[in-house]
Amino acid sequence: MTLPKDIKNSGSSSPHDTRNYTNHNGEESKESEENSGRLDEIIKRENDIIQLIRQGDDIMTLNDGADNEDFGTALQASRHNSNMSPRRINDMDLLQDRFDDVIRLFHNDESARSPEKLAQRSRRQSVDEGNKNTAEEDIDDKFVLEDHQSRSKEFYDNDIHDLKEVIPPENFSHVVGDIYRSSFPRVENFDFLVKRLKLKSILVLIPEEYPAENLEFMEKAGIKLFQVGMSGNKEPFVNIPSDLLTKALETVLDPQNQPILIHCNRGKHRTGCLIGCIRKLQNWSLTMIFDEYRRFAFPKARALDQQFIEMYDDREIKQVASANNWLPLQW
Repeated sequence: MTLPKDIKNSGSSSPHDTRNYTNHNGEESKESEENSGRLDEIIKRENDIIQLIRQGDDIMTLNDGADNEDFGTALQASRHNSNMSPRRINDMDLLQDRFDDVIRLFHNDESARSPEKLAQRSRRQSVDEGNKNTAEEDIDDKFVLEDHQSRSKEFYDNDIHDLKEVIPPENFSHVVGDIYRSSFPRVENFDFLVKRLKLKSILVLIPEEYPAENLEFMEKAGIKLFQVGMSGNKEPFVNIPSDLLTKALETVLDPQNQPILIHCNRGKHRTGCLIGCIRKLQNWSLTMIFDEYRRFAFPKARALDQQFIEMYDDREIKQVASANNWLPLQW
């Protein structure tokens, strides 16, 4: 590495060598301290560049001995590769920004710290994080018919029909009385729902169309379908409407519909909100309600769901339940 002239020509002694120090107004001592700080800063910046190059290896293969200019050029060229995913392109954009910043700082270019540059990088990071969070939430919230059908095909291909009766849906649990909860039932769960639970009804909380194979199964088994489609609680403006949840509770609490299974897509968030409101009708403490919610929503419990449960006005459903003698719920 080539040192700046102000360091290279500063003498052969170490920056920490005190032989050149004098007490003549402290000028030489001050100059030596400044040189020492400057050298430490250069070493730190060189280490930053090395770390960035190592990070770049996770995104692309770098040639041994490539210099800084080659690295930046490689990033620019790879960004135009049409076969690369938007996520990887965005990662390279962020890496390019950081690389440029360190190079500028290495040469004492303070423009790398400009508010415009920092704001640009912050916006890019925010978009990337937002896209990541949205994708993760959609996995839980959105029902994908193709995925459902592919899992059914796997079940039939594996030819394990003798085990169907003992396979509950994922996230399955008993709630209270003849009320149960789970994720979306699939073909391997059908025997369990009929022979073990002896269901009368299923309440689904997703807005998407129910799959044909599930409808066919329910028709043969004499199971009634209730659908109260709702979106999950998500920032900034998506919330479960209280009237829809009240309608769902009326369906669940009616003994004529029991035994009943409640499910959304993964049985975590919308189902968790509905179960939390049932617990309120049972006079559970919020501590116990939120503990149960988090266990089923793990690892992505939502503060908005817990706020919804706490703030849900249950006066209307209590009036309906009391008028029909649905309360108290019996274990």
